[in-house]
Amino acid sequence: MEDYEEAPYLELDNYKAPNGANSVFIPMHDNKKLRLMYWNSNKSNQLGTVLLQQGHNEFIEKYYETIQEFLDRNYNVVAFDWRGQGMSERMINDKTKQYIKDFNIHNLDIECIFNKVLKHFKKPLIGIGHSMGGLIALILCSRGYGKLGIFITPAAPKGINAITFSVLKIFFRNLFRWKFWSKPIPPNFSAAFYGVFHDFDRNRAFKIFNKSCSAESGRALCEIGFPYFFFPSPTDINVEGIKCPTLIIGAGRDRITPVQISKKLKKKLGERSELIIFKN
Repeated sequence: MEDYEEAPYLELDNYKAPNGANSVFIPMHDNKKLRLMYWNSNKSNQLGTVLLQQGHNEFIEKYYETIQEFLDRNYNVVAFDWRGQGMSERMINDKTKQYIKDFNIHNLDIECIFNKVLKHFKKPLIGIGHSMGGLIALILCSRGYGKLGIFITPAAPKGINAITFSVLKIFFRNLFRWKFWSKPIPPNFSAAFYGVFHDFDRNRAFKIFNKSCSAESGRALCEIGFPYFFFPSPTDINVEGIKCPTLIIGAGRDRITPVQISKKLKKKLGERSELIIFKN
């Protein structure tokens, strides 16, 4: 692999990156840099490579424990921050806000990572994505990438209605912001408490919200939630193009990507997929 610019990563006294971490900045097609970290399993009988694709507004450090689990099982691991997230470059000057001009840029970025990085790692490739990352992992599988796709509470592709009562309650206020699709949308505690923090008491949820929540891309959320307004839709998938086995994992208490999405996706993929639901 090329000698890319070294990138920083964060650790705490009691929360460390798995041993053997490599962190670099990878330039994309437009020279914007994405932070990417990778680990090579030290064992001679490597079983393949896991590509971790995070959800909207997540970051690599969140997955240290998960990465260690895969390393312990003899897999190499590649993880990266989506454009506008973590320590990857932004499309706007404010580093505290996540914004992307067009969801399809994520699709272009992941193809760039395949061409520049993943070709150097041992196959088979296993794509694992959470939420928005699960949707993009699904898109990749529909384009013939990977030998196994795992979609954890995935966002809905075009063709699956993602609009439920809980989704409307979370995002309803944002839909009436002037030109919400063209700018970062500030976080709202009431919506976050209902959608994400409903298992915490309100005071604890508020503290977490203040530390971790930031503005999100109205355009990206709109392209996921209302794909029929965009042609061609960047969330469209070719089911017939999925040649590898897939696994869908749904969560019964998830209100942002409700379990109905996982059930509908299973129906859409048919025998190509297995569905597991964790009710609680």
